[in-house]
This record gives sequence, C-alpha cells and structure tokens, in this order.
Amino acid sequence: MLKALEHKLSYEDIRFYRSIARSRLRKDMELRKRLEEDRAKQQQQHSGGWMSWLWGSQTNQSTEDPAFGGQMTEEQRKELYDVLDYDEKSAIINSFEAPRDALKARVVAELKKGSFALKVDPGGKATEVISTVFDSFRAEFIQRPGNFEASVSLRGFSVFDGTTKNTLYRQIARVKTSVAEGAQVSKDGEVEDPFFFVKFENKPLDERADTVLIARMRHMEVIYHRGYVEAIVKFFRPPESQLESVEALLVGAF
Repeated sequence: MLKALEHKLSYEDIRFYRSIARSRLRKDMELRKRLEEDRAKQQQQHSGGWMSWLWGSQTNQSTEDPAFGGQMTEEQRKELYDVLDYDEKSAIINSFEAPRDALKARVVAELKKGSFALKVDPGGKATEVISTVFDSFRAEFIQRPGNFEASVSLRGFSVFDGTTKNTLYRQIARVKTSVAEGAQVSKDGEVEDPFFFVKFENKPLDERADTVLIARMRHMEVIYHRGYVEAIVKFFRPPESQLESVEALLVGAF
C-alpha cells in the first residue's frame, strides 16, 4: 500500500506526510521517555514495603502505555511542543518549500561546430579569403527558487588564411592546447577547459556575494602578415564605380 501511494501521490504530498510522521514520531518518543522516567521514580518511592511493591506491580501490569495505546490530549501535546520547542504550523509550511538547490528550470543550447568564411569569385572560381571555425558553442540557463545563473562558453576557435598559397602557416589564429600552459586534456585528446567562458550568477548558493560575474579566456597564438589584412579590407571596399554613391549615402545619413 505504501509503495502504491508513492507512485500515486505527488512529490510535495509525500514530503508533507513524511514531515507529519517524523514530528509525531519525535513526540511519541519524547513522551515515552518521560513516562519511563516517571515510572522509574514511582518504583523507587514504593520500593520501601513489600505490600506496596506487590500492589504496584499489579497496577503496572494492567496500565496501558499511553504513548502507543491511547490518543494524546491537547494539554499533553502543548506541553510536549513547549519542551521540544516545536511549531507544527511552521513545520507544515516548511515542508512545502523546495530546497535552495532544487531546479525550477534548466535550458541548454549547444552548437557542436560552426564556421564563417569570406569568399571571392574572380573569373567564376570561388576563392576563400579567410575562414573562422569554432567548436562547441554552448549557452546554459539555470533557475532555482532563490537564484539563477547564465553561462556562455566556446571550447575551440581557429582562423585560417586562404590568400597565400603553399604557406606553412595557414592557421593564423589558434588556441594553445599545451598541458604545460594549464589546459586540461582528456583521454581522447580533447581540451576540456574551454577557450572562452563567461558566467553570471545572481544570489549564488554559497552566499559569497549578491551577484557574481566570472570570465575566463585561454592563451591564443596569432600569426600576422599584411596579405590577409589587405585582402579583408579589399573584400569590404566597394568598387570604384560605386564609391561615389556610397560616399553620398554616408554624407546623407549624417
């Protein structure tokens, strides 16, 4: 029957009934302890004569233990609550309150791999000027009863040059993955520590501050030469035939 109720009742109802059961158990144990102490005192007081011991033993055999056999009166309940410093209404209200680390909502979005490239098409043949590749772009939002946190991370980031043929340094920007520099590498050879990480937390659970902002970025290696810089500037520069029209639009806008 108890197992069936666990499947039928909600989580809040189970916590409510369990809190009531625990409070009643504590009250019964405390009352039984007090009754046993009173009984021991009475036995010590009546131990002087053999007649009193005889009649006292007969009375004890017929007396029912109220801690387990009868209902507790309101006066006994109030006295026991005063001894235990227990507030039944507060206990019932607290049983409905979720713990601080309970999750109310959790949203995670992740893009495993992505790329962005600039290409030109001279003579009908597409040529890549520069391209950017990133790994595992992840955004996460967590909400709890008393706080929330939001984080964004990027595990890998690389930039490739397409303007120089047969170059030894096609990868002009990369994240350093050397273990000596502090990066954590898993058994599969993948970097566990992200390249870029930002986290904002409101009212953190450890109460170290009201709001917390964490930002981390690992070391990068960048190889520079003027070829790809000029190619990027040329890509975004309009043709000379349209340059006057663009300048006129800019003047009109301001």
